[in-house]
Amino acid sequence: MFLLVAVLLSSPIALQSARMFDARRGVNVQPGLVVIDGDRIVQVGGTVPAGARVIDLGDSTLLPGLMDAHTHLTFEAGKSWYRDTMDAMLRFPAEQAQYAGEYAKRTLEAGFTTVRDLGSGEYIDVGLRNAINSGAVPGPRMIIAVHAIGSRGGHADNDAFPTDRMPTASVKEGICAGPDQCRDAVRWQMKYGAGVIKFMPSGGVLSLGDPVDAPELSQGEMDAIVEEAHHWGRKAAAHCHGDLAAKMAVKAGVDSIEHGTFLQPDTLNEMKKRGTYLMPGPIIQPGVPPEEEISKYPPAIQEKARAADKAWPQMFRNAQKIGVHIAFGSDSGVGPHGKTNPQQLTWMVEYGMTPAQVLQSATITDAQLFGVTDRGELAKGMLADVIAVPGDPLKDIKAVQHVSFVMKGGQIFKNGPAKEQPKKLLLKAARLFDSQKGVLIQGASVLIEGDKIVAVGKDLQAPADARVIDLGDATLLPGLMDAHVHLTSESQDDFAKAFVEGVMKFPAQEALEAHLFAQRTLEGGITTIRNLGASDRTDLGLKRGIQLGFAEGPSMLISEEPIGSRGGHHDGVNAPAEHLTPRGPMEGICSGADQCREAVRWQLKYGADVIKFMVSGGVLSLADPVDVPQLTPDETAAIIDEAHAWHRKTAAHCHGDAAAKIAIAAGVDSIEHGSFLKADTLAEMKRRGVVYIPTLMAVENVEKRAREGKLPPLVAEKALAAYSGLFKTFRKAAELGVTIGLGTDSGVSHHGFNAHEVTLMAANGLTAAQALQAGTINDAKLLGVEDRGVLAPGMRADVIAVPGDVLQNPSAVEHVSLVVKAGRVVKAP
Repeated sequence: MFLLVAVLLSSPIALQSARMFDARRGVNVQPGLVVIDGDRIVQVGGTVPAGARVIDLGDSTLLPGLMDAHTHLTFEAGKSWYRDTMDAMLRFPAEQAQYAGEYAKRTLEAGFTTVRDLGSGEYIDVGLRNAINSGAVPGPRMIIAVHAIGSRGGHADNDAFPTDRMPTASVKEGICAGPDQCRDAVRWQMKYGAGVIKFMPSGGVLSLGDPVDAPELSQGEMDAIVEEAHHWGRKAAAHCHGDLAAKMAVKAGVDSIEHGTFLQPDTLNEMKKRGTYLMPGPIIQPGVPPEEEISKYPPAIQEKARAADKAWPQMFRNAQKIGVHIAFGSDSGVGPHGKTNPQQLTWMVEYGMTPAQVLQSATITDAQLFGVTDRGELAKGMLADVIAVPGDPLKDIKAVQHVSFVMKGGQIFKNGPAKEQPKKLLLKAARLFDSQKGVLIQGASVLIEGDKIVAVGKDLQAPADARVIDLGDATLLPGLMDAHVHLTSESQDDFAKAFVEGVMKFPAQEALEAHLFAQRTLEGGITTIRNLGASDRTDLGLKRGIQLGFAEGPSMLISEEPIGSRGGHHDGVNAPAEHLTPRGPMEGICSGADQCREAVRWQLKYGADVIKFMVSGGVLSLADPVDVPQLTPDETAAIIDEAHAWHRKTAAHCHGDAAAKIAIAAGVDSIEHGSFLKADTLAEMKRRGVVYIPTLMAVENVEKRAREGKLPPLVAEKALAAYSGLFKTFRKAAELGVTIGLGTDSGVSHHGFNAHEVTLMAANGLTAAQALQAGTINDAKLLGVEDRGVLAPGMRADVIAVPGDVLQNPSAVEHVSLVVKAGRVVKAP
């Protein structure tokens, strides 16, 4: 399971080892000592400076962080080409980004701290790079190409799917005809952040229609691509198997030839003369018949793969003999990330390179190709990208497959093997909260096996193979739930800045940056949430990432896009349609009962667990009144009826009383916010069993921002009105006995502080026990997850601990010391 364990070291750190690799000279130096301060190396060799923290890595070799000149971090081939192709069609960018985040993590933990990512789709590489740079996910530094550039029908184009079934790639996606269009294609990639330009002079192995060795671009097109890249200060990398195509690319001034399968000695000699680099990967495993790998592809690809495998070894030997600059690149994505990269380093030795030459190819040679001067060697002033491998890789290059330590920019991402989670766990504390009765049990313990609670009681004996965590003077509680969050975004003090940045972010980046929000939420004691609204299926992506173990976070129920009216709270800002793309039923905007049913079905098609709709205006929208109905009774009834037909609950965003009456009459399951609800409306909610989710802390947050002048005038006016009304409504709901659930609207406030809602509830009319029940048994029933919310045998092992007696001091829930989710320790004292 992914946990971002990187720690920025505040004091100098000294890495000691038996030896370190001098990448410039290609030799080991003994002993190894590298001193880091911040993100830079400040000393190499000598003695440990006073005050430095020492990490002794023993009989290992320190190396510069490795580099890979050719990756595809946003994709990874599986056992079936057909399954891979189907998955690529079905996954949204926000979901594929979750896999990309995992591939990046594996690559970094394998010791690769910088990669050149040569081609992606839907701007997933842009999102991944930005998320890594922001610290949201761990991964190597990425130099990205965005879309590869090539010809219609060539290796950069989609395979030959009928055009009425799959969108046709255009110049924006890198497909060009003629020098002018090809220049434009380069500029499109530059617009979205390309750090290198990749183009396809020849066919490829893994595309269905094109011959592998034939030129696919004219000399004029190649000249234009390379010239334009160089004008922008970018290197150009040519995917090229064929010899004639390579000659043309070299003539155009390309910086590197990728693959080079069929290159002849005269072409290699010309590359040496011009200083053109060869990236020969993927390196073919010597002596292993490739048929098992080849057989997963369609016949047209199999034929090309066999021809390439036959020709490649001689080309690689010729390149070494001639003395071409050989850069290391794995083409990972074709093979598994984090595994194929170091494997291929070992195979290069079997083809005649020395271990030192191999390590140089993945350090200083790649650095020269990339045009980066701040990495690639262990030297003073360089970025603190340092790895360690056991033993001496110059004697046994296979040591690079067992990286034990990884530092990138002074942050430690790996130090020894990951700790295994115990299969049995005994939690002991001074007291335990019985959420069904609303009382404390003194001296109770919880025994967990796997993901289930197996026993609860006093004086439980720990099995011999169990891990025991004694929390002392603390209270054990069921993991809390939050019935109203927005995990894929978070507000900022600068309203306009947040708005513009939100419009500019691609879904992949938004879904990956949400990893931080999800982790903070879980570590704050919230083990299950209901995510009520996101765009571009980013909630679907995050949910999938958590399920797969790629992200750390609470279990998620998602609503996809909320349903609402044109000009209403969900319709976005009141910008001209020429400036921002208008939303339609697929994005939740509807008019009339039939179209509102269709909007519900769009969300259900893509995995909604709950349907949220906007029956009244909202606080943070720029144009609509906060308290007036925005859907008709017929539209509201259609939404709820359709959701219930699919066995989904409905949640109504609603501040106004008249709008709430419409939703309640139609059979809604919960009212969210309810700032201006009247006593008769609350009484009707109690009679019908409609749950009230007040989101007190969200309104508290926007009221504070309004008074500080951090919101636009109309939004500030609505925020102050909502604050004035909501706490009165909440106190009346508590007095009348309306069922109240815990929901925070986090995302409006910062994620991870959700438990503050318990404090606010307990200060405004609920007892501490009732406030805790709102976030346990009440939410569990509303969310339809009745395997949690209670500490009892057979329940899912979601357990948290807070200091002291939580019924005496309910704000203790804001200081969670232990989090166990489904039997796995996420946070411990």
